[in-house]
Amino acid sequence: MPSTKNFRELRDEARLDPERARRIDEAKLRAVSEITTYALSDLRNALGVTQAELAAMIGKSQSAVSQIESGEIGLSLGLLKSIVRQLGGELEIAAVFRDGRVLIDA
Repeated sequence: MPSTKNFRELRDEARLDPERARRIDEAKLRAVSEITTYALSDLRNALGVTQAELAAMIGKSQSAVSQIESGEIGLSLGLLKSIVRQLGGELEIAAVFRDGRVLIDA
């Protein structure tokens, strides 16, 4: 019978190889970036705000908003805070650990 490994064991084993660890970290950053851009677009659409309207709110062009949402250009923390604030929300950032989470004042 073949032995099985849980995800944690596989992850820890992969991290022993620096090249694999680097590729894992790069993939993770890309995934987080994509999730953020898609979530931003979904949020804007759910609130009934067009790209042009959001652009005017944050002092950017509609093209820049489109590029942010598609992931073509990066989204800084300051710009993300501005977007969320202009859409009527408040941005919270938390460091999440196995035994709890800590809100970070950003």
